Amino acid sequence: MKKINLYTITFLAISIVILLISFFSFRYLYSSSKKDVFDSTFEAGKREAREIGKLLELQLKQGLSKETVIQNLQSSIVNTDTQSGFICMYNQKGIELCHPNPALIGRKVEKNSSEFIVDNDKQFDFLEILNSGKANTGIHNFNRNSNRTSEIVSFYPVEGSNWMVASHANIEVIEKQISDLYLTFLIVFLLATLSILGISFFLIRMIYKKYENQKNNEIKNLNDEVNTLTAINTQLHLIHEKHRESNNNFTSEESTENSKKRIITYHKDELISLETSDIAYFFLENNIVYIKTCSGNQYSINSSLDELIKTLDPQTFYRANRQFIINVKAINNILVYGKNQLKLVVKPESEEVILISKNRVAEFKKWLEQ
Repeated sequence: MKKINLYTITFLAISIVILLISFFSFRYLYSSSKKDVFDSTFEAGKREAREIGKLLELQLKQGLSKETVIQNLQSSIVNTDTQSGFICMYNQKGIELCHPNPALIGRKVEKNSSEFIVDNDKQFDFLEILNSGKANTGIHNFNRNSNRTSEIVSFYPVEGSNWMVASHANIEVIEKQISDLYLTFLIVFLLATLSILGISFFLIRMIYKKYENQKNNEIKNLNDEVNTLTAINTQLHLIHEKHRESNNNFTSEESTENSKKRIITYHKDELISLETSDIAYFFLENNIVYIKTCSGNQYSINSSLDELIKTLDPQTFYRANRQFIINVKAINNILVYGKNQLKLVVKPESEEVILISKNRVAEFKKWLEQ
């Protein structure tokens, strides 16, 4: 895979993960913030309705007539904006006494025209709440035919009258404000995230490129050193081979010249001289060294195998193991035996199995090739 593709895929993967996390985080924040705003609106509506209700109670206690008190309240709220929230006042029969829109004063709330939900589960008729004359806060939902949006309404009864001060908050406007704020924060966050990702992408690429160049230089230097060492080792190997061949030739010639042609042994009272070329192998049995000739005769000898191998022609005889010295002419077959071992089948046949250990297989093969 090309490096640029790797960078791009990594960048896209990280971006998708961050965007998904951001999306769900903002959805949670939106839901949490929406709940907090609605809770605050409920509390603010209660407080506003209570404060105005207390003010009206004070005016009545000071001796002002009800008509004057109503007129004062209407003067303070007339023509105020009703899109987001407003104050109005009903009596307990459901007749509108004060409203920012004077045209609506005197309007009566019809039964079953709207519903009022308290604590998100208890549902009442809006007129029923007014008739109760008790302080309350809930969601005011209108019938579909009214073309009016739901409201948060807080009621407060004015002591000394049958009035109900109502604080209204338009739910649709609140939700739109929250959505606009959410969208603004989301866009800003996304732009900031993309900027950070882009900068991080180029910074990582630059750092990685610098690191990669450094590693490539180190690898190149190591390769040069390895090539140099390989060349030196090759030269040393050639020198060692030449030196070994010279030594082997010298040793072989010297050994061949100095090797015994005959071996003296005894058979009962008879002194016997054996040509080394007639000897098939030497073997050790019960701490006694025996000679086995190609004709099948067997004789004992006082010399040890270590002493014999030094006096025999190395091109003809080989020390197979601690028990046998074999003449190359006596080897009939060579078989693979066990794990990387060789088994020698000789003639005349040996009672003991003649094995070449795996550590000496290479040396044995080299001896055979002489």
